[in-house]
Amino acid sequence: MVYAVIPAHYTTDVSLVLATPVNGGTVPSDKTKQGLTNPFLSFNDALKTGASIVILSMNTQDVWTQLGAPKDGPTEITIDDGRSNPNVLDINGPYIYIRVDSESPRQATAVLMAARERVATELFKWQKALGAPPNTFITSTDIVPPSTPEADHSVNWQGGIGGAVLCLLLGLGIAYGVVTRRAPQQMKQPEPLAAPLAAPLAVPVAVPVVAPVAVPEPVPVPEPEPVEPDEDSSSTMEFPVYRGDPLSPVPSPGKATQDKGEG
Repeated sequence: MVYAVIPAHYTTDVSLVLATPVNGGTVPSDKTKQGLTNPFLSFNDALKTGASIVILSMNTQDVWTQLGAPKDGPTEITIDDGRSNPNVLDINGPYIYIRVDSESPRQATAVLMAARERVATELFKWQKALGAPPNTFITSTDIVPPSTPEADHSVNWQGGIGGAVLCLLLGLGIAYGVVTRRAPQQMKQPEPLAAPLAAPLAVPVAVPVVAPVAVPEPVPVPEPEPVEPDEDSSSTMEFPVYRGDPLSPVPSPGKATQDKGEG
């Protein structure tokens, strides 16, 4: 969400170089002896000093506001000798590098073109103020023409990563709070034990005296009277003793058969 909310920034730049006119930086008094000079052979510290003067005069907040990059606004402008441009290998030449960063590609292009025209105006103003002959004025030439604004999503990525880290830390904090709330006893430090209470003094208790109770003497139980047995009772009947002749022995089965045969 942070990546989508942060607006994309568009950057555009232009590189300029200062050059002397083909007739050189001096006007001879004898016009018949006036010669021509190759501008590529006239690069020296004087041109670098002129570029530095223009850069210093344009790096003020008033100039930036006039160009369309007010303070604390969405548009930023950079004007230097090329040290912020990674494509420049040597910054010892009379270079002027302009870079504009804005949330709108149209605004970035407008500010860049205004800064480019301001460089030519500053060159003309300073040379005229110093009384230089018009035919010796230094001119500015585009080394690299104004580029098409390109979207720079580095700020979006930084915001997205920062938002992700913040959400992670916030989630860990909420989880820690929930766990701590569910188990408060585990997180609390043990409280110091209280001093033992003094044992209460023993209070004598009056024991009531119970009077002895008289136990009654046991009552004698009368013994049951003996019952005389009845004469007709079969349990006490006596049978007469038989004293007759002895009984003859019972013959065995074999002997009885033999007696029958003999008869």
